[in-house]
Amino acid sequence: MTRPAVRLGRAGFSLLEVMISLIVLSLVMGSAVALLRSQTRGFALGADRTDMYQNGRYIVTTLERMVRTVGAGVAGTQPMIVYGDNATFAFNADYAESDTSDMRWAVYFNPDADSLGAISWDSANATIIPNSSPTYTYPTKNYRLANGTRSTAETIILFFTPDGSTTRSDDYLLNLRLNALPATTVARNILPDSLGRPFFEYLRVSAGNLVTVPSASLPLKRRELVTGITQADSIAYQLPDSVRAIRLNFRVTNGKTGAEERRWAVSTVVRVPNNGLPQPIVCGRTPLAPATFNAVPDTIPGSGLVTLDWTPSPDQAAGENDVRLYLVFRRLDTIPAVDWELMANVRADTTTLYNFPITSNTSGQEYEFAVASQDCTPNVSSLLVDDAVAP
Repeated sequence: MTRPAVRLGRAGFSLLEVMISLIVLSLVMGSAVALLRSQTRGFALGADRTDMYQNGRYIVTTLERMVRTVGAGVAGTQPMIVYGDNATFAFNADYAESDTSDMRWAVYFNPDADSLGAISWDSANATIIPNSSPTYTYPTKNYRLANGTRSTAETIILFFTPDGSTTRSDDYLLNLRLNALPATTVARNILPDSLGRPFFEYLRVSAGNLVTVPSASLPLKRRELVTGITQADSIAYQLPDSVRAIRLNFRVTNGKTGAEERRWAVSTVVRVPNNGLPQPIVCGRTPLAPATFNAVPDTIPGSGLVTLDWTPSPDQAAGENDVRLYLVFRRLDTIPAVDWELMANVRADTTTLYNFPITSNTSGQEYEFAVASQDCTPNVSSLLVDDAVAP
């Protein structure tokens, strides 16, 4: 017996359907890939742009933070502005300290800072200021406080140099050097201003207005006025003191070239409020002790009187001008030594020889007497000591 034939249904896709599906899939995948590439490129450009803005803001913040401290904590004849031209700005300021003893004057405390870059630059290590033309060697002298120690105001040099690591001829680096220490790179991907303005412009006071110091008057060099210089030299040497602001002009890029390059122009003015102003009386640095000190017993036996004589501290009427009191001490001259007893506070005045009697001494007893200077913080100088036997 034969079975009836069964007609089977058609299975799978025809070649035409497969081709259409592949074409549609290719179009979808192509669009997705194009969209992904576009988004990736957009993210990359966005990241480059963000990096560029961050770089620009970092440059401005760094320069502003340093430049505003011009002249802070300088000592004596130490210049505030040292040198200034189109691509270099050098100045003195107590910007950072690496120890706590002088932290009162420093703008910042950095225990990791190189101590040679946190104190005044001595002439024994004098070198040429970067970019200076004609070359300018600094310093020509040492700057000291009234007590003979080095000023804590270091020399900060900010300067732009071509970036030799790129193929561009207009790419610059911003560098920082402290005193004679090796320079460090602060930022890169910097271009000159598109309007042709220099990196640094100096604004001075003239007839009550701020005007730009012309290029013909650069470089600025603050030098001491000495006998025999010409009137023109006198004007040039003091010109840096009239500067009240620094204008910064530059552009930053994202480090790319061609169609992917992005640029951001920056021009900002930074005030230098300390520059050219007389330095206020310094109070707080440990004062110098009195110049001389003597304990003189009375000539009358049994009186117990010992008179203390001392001459003023060099910081009273000169130097830092900050001595307010003299502290008088006494203790028995014994071994081991006992603690000092504060006998009196003597106000600093116009006296050229201070005279203070102590009558509460035991006749025949040997004492140690001492005097110290005190300023308004109040810090106390070292002690000047003299022995005397009470009569």
